[in-house]
Amino acid sequence: MAFSIDVEEWFHGIELPISEWEGKSSRLDRGMDIVLRLLDDVECAATFFILGVVAESHPHLVRQLSEAGHEVASHGYQHEKVYDLDPDTFRSQEVKTKALLEDLTGQPVRGYRAPFFSITRDSAWALKILSDLGYAYDCSISPVVSWRYGIEGAPEGVFRFSDLDLIEFTVSSWSFLGRRMAAGGAYFRIFPFGWTTRPFVSSEETAQPAMFYAHPWEYDPDHPRIRFGRRAMATHYANLESTESRTRLLLSNHSFGRICDVIESAESTGSLRSVPSSILTTHD
Repeated sequence: MAFSIDVEEWFHGIELPISEWEGKSSRLDRGMDIVLRLLDDVECAATFFILGVVAESHPHLVRQLSEAGHEVASHGYQHEKVYDLDPDTFRSQEVKTKALLEDLTGQPVRGYRAPFFSITRDSAWALKILSDLGYAYDCSISPVVSWRYGIEGAPEGVFRFSDLDLIEFTVSSWSFLGRRMAAGGAYFRIFPFGWTTRPFVSSEETAQPAMFYAHPWEYDPDHPRIRFGRRAMATHYANLESTESRTRLLLSNHSFGRICDVIESAESTGSLRSVPSSILTTHD
């Protein structure tokens, strides 16, 4: 099973225009210190998807993560939704971000996760660009559908696109009243612990890959409260004080590692199924 963190500031993860980022205080180290302590306590290496702007402002953090044995991957450049970008802009931003991270770590960057899991049917064109740029895997597709993201009926788990040189590792999910919910983020904070961790219990029973995700600001309950979209506010600030204790319990109950290692294990056992990328753009 994989443990992943999307490395972004508290003001990156809300519906705040980039023009309003200036002057906002950085609190990234507060959340990251807690995350890294939790991982160190159980000797767990994880995958950190890092924004390009964070790599520019916190190069020491990128180096620290890589030197500690964690996997460094790309979270895009400025936390913009992929479906709000045109292909040329997306490509140029990923060229820049990948180069930034590789220069800082001295290691190839193999993975990518879109801000807000925003590779959807409307932006599935981004997968070909990621493959062209040398990414080995993507973690942007969500079978969990919300107002921001998701592809209804998308395959779940780890699989290879038959027509692209790219592997996909989707958001892990569980069911509640007939709806799919994700194993991480706000879902992890809002719903009962036993519900949100079902994919990890199942993974241990079936040996099928599963993945947890969170953000540093979720471990910083005192970060500034500002007003933005009501629906987004309701989930962004909900139960932040529970994230640290729940994560500690999660890590004590289950064994996690880096995404690259989970994928390598799936490849070595020959368990990767193959699907055409067109399955993401075909409507029922």
